[in-house]
Amino acid sequence: MIATIFDDLYRINKEVNRFLYGGETTRNTYWPETNIYENENEYVILAKTPGVEKEDISISIKDNSVKISGEKKINYDDELNYHLQERKNGKFERNFLLNEKIDAEKTSAEIKNGLLLVKINKKPETKPVKIDIK
Repeated sequence: MIATIFDDLYRINKEVNRFLYGGETTRNTYWPETNIYENENEYVILAKTPGVEKEDISISIKDNSVKISGEKKINYDDELNYHLQERKNGKFERNFLLNEKIDAEKTSAEIKNGLLLVKINKKPETKPVKIDIK
């Protein structure tokens, strides 16, 4: 698998959080794993969001930036003696800067089987135009 700049940024972000908040932050911090790809007409963001309700997610677009924020709520019983606690919860926020102008009015989003799918149309003026040579 080829690492992308997004993978590197994710790792850096995780390390900065570990440094700032001291040690393990998995119980109170949740960063959905995300893939972004594009085709000729749109960008597609696919984020793992199991256990997150659609009412707990917010998506906003400004210029060519997309912000996805929300909260994964898990009620832990503090009186139990956990031996292993890997399920992550808490608030999250991810910001993505896209290369081209996007059309916020034609953006759609849905959650299905724990995956958030966001389709963001590119503005028509950003699409390449082929010029015939005479």
